[in-house]
Amino acid sequence: KFFLDLFFPKNCLGCRQPDTYLCRDCFNKIPLASNNACFFCEEITGQGRICIDCKKEKYLDRVISASEYKNPLIRELIRAFKYHYVQELAKPLSQLVIRVMENLGFRFQNLDFIVVPVPLFRHRLHYRGFNQAELIAEEIAKHFRLPIRINALKRKISRAPQAKISNIEKRKANVENNFDIGPEIKSVANKIVLLVDDVITTGATLSEAAKILKQNNAKEVWGITIAKG
Repeated sequence: KFFLDLFFPKNCLGCRQPDTYLCRDCFNKIPLASNNACFFCEEITGQGRICIDCKKEKYLDRVISASEYKNPLIRELIRAFKYHYVQELAKPLSQLVIRVMENLGFRFQNLDFIVVPVPLFRHRLHYRGFNQAELIAEEIAKHFRLPIRINALKRKISRAPQAKISNIEKRKANVENNFDIGPEIKSVANKIVLLVDDVITTGATLSEAAKILKQNNAKEVWGITIAKG
């Protein structure tokens, strides 16, 4: 924390107000995503639903994102969260996701839902000290009073970060067969899984993780992210 304060002073990333990384005014100005269309083909479906044709090969039933990665403030917030290790941003970023989910009418009052974060490979987790997807997932689970299973999935091998790969086919190949079942995998059977990650760009990572969940009897898999694009 000392070095974080020294090299990354605590100022709002939107307006430079001191003593916070995201002030209330800037938080309220962040444009929220509509989630009205299929993420993959942009057919109008509503509530983040994936269209019938795309669902056949993508394994995801919905993709719900709080905002757009092209928004400069969202981009800076996610970078600070992931690469400057500002863990306290987990709360406001998760609040954006929660706000969108509530705006879409989701209340999750029954027991059919479970929260699963996309895992990091162990050496990257040790290096960073936390899994950003897990922190967001914990806030979502706490708010909606849902069970969370951080060990339902695990990464099999370490590969290049998706953010460093621009080609769609190479991104898909980079995550292919990269997930395996974890010790809590049985808990997803007959559940609607809220699969949480920070950003969805092509959907390759979430689709590959969703494939494992579906193979282990998940009823549906919804991709939940801070941003898309």
